[in-house]
Amino acid sequence: MLPDYLSSRRNKSVPVLVIEDNTDHQLLIGYSLKAKVPRANPIFAQTAQEALRHLQSTCTDLGTFPQLVLLDLFLPDLAKGWALLTDLKKGYPLLPIVVFSSSKDIGIVRQAYELGAHSFLSKPSSLDDWESTFQTLNEYWFNIASLPSRSY
Repeated sequence: MLPDYLSSRRNKSVPVLVIEDNTDHQLLIGYSLKAKVPRANPIFAQTAQEALRHLQSTCTDLGTFPQLVLLDLFLPDLAKGWALLTDLKKGYPLLPIVVFSSSKDIGIVRQAYELGAHSFLSKPSSLDDWESTFQTLNEYWFNIASLPSRSY
């Protein structure tokens, strides 16, 4: 049996900001989150501006401020993804950021970590792989890792 503080943590709704401009990937991510991370409350942003506006409007409300960001680096180009990652780390240094990308270029992976990403995941190629990825993401980020719970 889980201690009360862990049990309540596992049942609490968790806002997750998903920054993804590809609508097909949004559908896959939304479905996989519902299937494998039932506590996640995804908020989708298609542009850097939408993401930053959401963070600014929720930064004083712990109930709606994201506990995790899933960031597609190509928004639609890599330069915009790098700029957003830099802005996120500058404005919200404790906010965990998981970078998703179709690219497996080691230089891109290295740059993402150098700019402050907490994790880098290659986008899966099938629905089963998306679900498996989100099952693992759920276990690590919401059951193992301790997330900061403060406003910015």
